[in-house]
Amino acid sequence: MKPEQEATLERLYRTHFHTLEVHAYRFLRNWDDAHVAAQETFHIACEKADALTAAPDSLKWLKSTTKHVCQNMRRTKQRQQMLFTSLEELGEQCQPAAVQPEDDGLELFSGLISEEELTLLQKIIVDGTSYADAAGELGISIWACRKRVQRAIDKLHKRCREKFGENFP
Repeated sequence: MKPEQEATLERLYRTHFHTLEVHAYRFLRNWDDAHVAAQETFHIACEKADALTAAPDSLKWLKSTTKHVCQNMRRTKQRQQMLFTSLEELGEQCQPAAVQPEDDGLELFSGLISEEELTLLQKIIVDGTSYADAAGELGISIWACRKRVQRAIDKLHKRCREKFGENFP
């Protein structure tokens, strides 16, 4: 990145970060996620500094990027919820008659992924805990928490396909 681009990005960050955070909140309705979206917007801006500096209105470019980041975050969260719901429904169909319905839903997937991964998925996807809160509990960064969730979902999905067949969603 060129020094003038770096200076421009720093100025834009200092001037518009809060504006983009509020803009992201409009889409996500969660301040922690909005903060992450604003950070991701500037991460993209660093990667595409030429496009940002060439744009006639840099704030408009940043807001547009924030909107797309928010849409991707919502889409990812919806996919995670759908997958977890599908897995719970599949698990309910495969339960032996002796299992009580009030049993913990995490038992459905025991053996497929670790208890720690299942607990993390339960917190984030089912209970709606923010990534920032979950990361704080684990003593890791928000990005590390997001990556752990993604890896756990991928692992769970893979193991379910192995166990229940390739037609598994």
